[in-house]
Amino acid sequence: MTKVTTALKDRTAARSLRATAAALEAAPVTDPLAAEFMCYDAAELETSAASALALDNPPAVGAGGELVPVGDQIARGANFIDTVERPDAVAAEASMDRLKLADDGIQCVALAVDAAETIQARNSIEKMMAHQLAAAHKLAMTFAAKARELVENEGGPYQQDGIYVVEAARVANSSARMMDAFQKGALALHKLRTGGKQTVTVQHVNVNDGGRAVVTGGLSAGGGDD
Repeated sequence: MTKVTTALKDRTAARSLRATAAALEAAPVTDPLAAEFMCYDAAELETSAASALALDNPPAVGAGGELVPVGDQIARGANFIDTVERPDAVAAEASMDRLKLADDGIQCVALAVDAAETIQARNSIEKMMAHQLAAAHKLAMTFAAKARELVENEGGPYQQDGIYVVEAARVANSSARMMDAFQKGALALHKLRTGGKQTVTVQHVNVNDGGRAVVTGGLSAGGGDD
């Protein structure tokens, strides 16, 4: 069990102890002494967890507004960790994990960092969405390039008729799905930031003969599917 995992468990246990203590203090038959001991134990756990999660030497800010890893952070394979106002070990480990995922296999760290910087990601959820958008974009373009390559190879002297075109169509379809995922992800980010609210602005209402109202003006939507 890592130091971060132990500290997180201690914080959870401290919250549980404080909740139990509050229940004892509010119960029909109270037990203030037990509640006091629980609060004491909770404080001890919180202090221990805070000490374990503190970063003695936060990394310096590097390219793209990210923190540059140092020491054992580099050994863990991370390229960057995200900038937070007061980074602790949890934020550092989560940030390193996010960008390590973008580096392993898909290899789109630069795209991920640039996307997060472009949208000015304000929290961890937005950073993860930016990384997913980067991955979807890279896959879409990679599949598209593969489809073009297959089409150009069609008609070689040793190829069966149509086999490359069929495979090109399959890969092109995968590219289209990734493009669709990218666009839906961008819309999801917009909804996250706006709360998915829909706004209707009525500038004029004219009632014609027969009682029918004609609405003129602007309509704007802040999210929502048809």
